[in-house]
Amino acid sequence: MKECGKCGTCFEDEIGDCPVDGTPARLSLPGTRLLAKRYLLVKRLGKGAMGQVYLANDRNLGTREVAVKTVRQDILNSDDLGEGEAIARFEREAKSAASIRHPHIVDVTDFGESEEGVFFLVMEYVEGETLHRLLRREGTLPIRRAVAILRQIADGVDAAHEIGILHRDLKPANIFIMQRKQQRDGFVKVGDFGLAKIINQTATHAGQASAPSSRGIVGTPEFMAPEQMQPELGVDVRCDLYALGTIAFVMLTGRTPFTGDLMELVMQKVIHDPPHLNTLREDIPKDVADVIMSALARDPATRPNSVAEWIGNLESAASDVDQSSSKEKSLLTVHAPEGSEIYLNDERKGSIGSSGRIILRSVPAGTHILRVAKTGEKDDERVIEIREDGEEQVIHAQLKHLPGSKPSPSQGTSSSGVASSMLPGIVACRRCGSRFAEGVQFCGRCGGREFGAIAEEHVASNATICQKCGVQLPGNAKFCGRCGSVTNTQPLQPVGIVCKSCGTNHRAGTKFCGKCGRPMV
Repeated sequence: MKECGKCGTCFEDEIGDCPVDGTPARLSLPGTRLLAKRYLLVKRLGKGAMGQVYLANDRNLGTREVAVKTVRQDILNSDDLGEGEAIARFEREAKSAASIRHPHIVDVTDFGESEEGVFFLVMEYVEGETLHRLLRREGTLPIRRAVAILRQIADGVDAAHEIGILHRDLKPANIFIMQRKQQRDGFVKVGDFGLAKIINQTATHAGQASAPSSRGIVGTPEFMAPEQMQPELGVDVRCDLYALGTIAFVMLTGRTPFTGDLMELVMQKVIHDPPHLNTLREDIPKDVADVIMSALARDPATRPNSVAEWIGNLESAASDVDQSSSKEKSLLTVHAPEGSEIYLNDERKGSIGSSGRIILRSVPAGTHILRVAKTGEKDDERVIEIREDGEEQVIHAQLKHLPGSKPSPSQGTSSSGVASSMLPGIVACRRCGSRFAEGVQFCGRCGGREFGAIAEEHVASNATICQKCGVQLPGNAKFCGRCGSVTNTQPLQPVGIVCKSCGTNHRAGTKFCGKCGRPMV
């Protein structure tokens, strides 16, 4: 089977290019689109740690839509396990995941192996967005709203714990919010429940610890409990409680308690206690913060005994939180590395100083384009949504080094059976290049009414380029947001090449710069 690398549409092997966008189709799975003679694969929804996820039609049930997750062959193979034992483990854990029946858990309805040797899991297909996408768009959430979402997550997790099944990889990317009319956040479902055990065998029961597998740490480091990072220790329900506490921490502060690469996270979690939530948000009531921090205790013995106990404590602490809405415009706080430049709808709002943050006041409610730029880093550009409740929203920029940049595991595409609704796209004014959220009717900078997707955007006729660092800027830019240059900008020709030495524009095909004489390479 082939699939389009751009839109993910599935095709049979004889198709050369995607008829939708002309992208060359590439081989993805052995066999045809009809997996196991039952599931017709329609479109790839995403990729995860285990494999790929496809939207499919269940031929046995008419045109019922399901999500099919294929499992990579290499994760079923191990130096410690024979092929038969690995397959048996897959079947055992798939049955375990399929045994969970709860409204707040994504159902696993089938599993198996195709004639071509493709292992797969079949899950219910529901439409919505991940909690990760919601938090990326809004930053932090009001306390009452966060607790309402956490209650639904906790109900699903606790139900699985009652029948002896752990999740072991709870994170915002595995939590889905179904869209429902007249309900702001919809109905919450937890995905990928118990499936981490398919690729790593540790505790086989929620209340029992067993010898860990040699395959090492499995999970998302930012949300893993300290005991999950110590192979000599077993895990129980309190590892999921730690992850749930981390999710609550992120919902209220905009960041995880610990950050860094894998080794930094392991050392921090094993040796240090997490920073108290009130050190990041002084406006959060102390009793609410204390309950959240109780789930993040380094020693599992000092955490609450169950998820049900913890969420009950949290609801009690948050019951008297004032939820009255402010009539003032919202307050947006952006955290980023020192020296970063902050743009809102392509308008520079300032640079980050030693405090590591910038506070934007009187930001109108609605969607905006936030861009954080820093020399040598990949910009963090996203569509954000400013709420009308007047509460502070906090966003932590996620800048990545340009060479070999990879997304954090906590921000990767979820591998569950839920389709995330796409966030509004970013479009650019065809006249001046200013960027806005998709759906804008006219450009607030030049008044233009024609917009194009960024991927298809042509160079605006009056665009400029910084002569110092070479970054493209809007035509009326006063200075470069990347390097700070104020005067070293000049018009960028729609067609041509730029000398990397002095920034002079030349026609395409020019071999040497006419200004400085250096080769145009």
